[in-house]
Amino acid sequence: MREDAKGLLDQVKKQGPTYIFYRSKPEGVLLSLAEYNRLIEMLEDYQDGQKAKLYEKANKKSVKWVDHEKILKDLKLT
Repeated sequence: MREDAKGLLDQVKKQGPTYIFYRSKPEGVLLSLAEYNRLIEMLEDYQDGQKAKLYEKANKKSVKWVDHEKILKDLKLT
């Protein structure tokens, strides 16, 4: 990795994730920034979906609702 970091990064961009081994055991994975960002976005989407499922199960009558006009007023947009 020290000798040819740029070459290793080019390889990752072309071939996808690259496993890093230490003493014949996988110890890490090298990803391109684009692949990392894609995975983070997928994780955030999944977490949002889980929150939505919890919301759907929640008792809506116990939620204190704020109307649109109040939000605009609080943001000083009206």
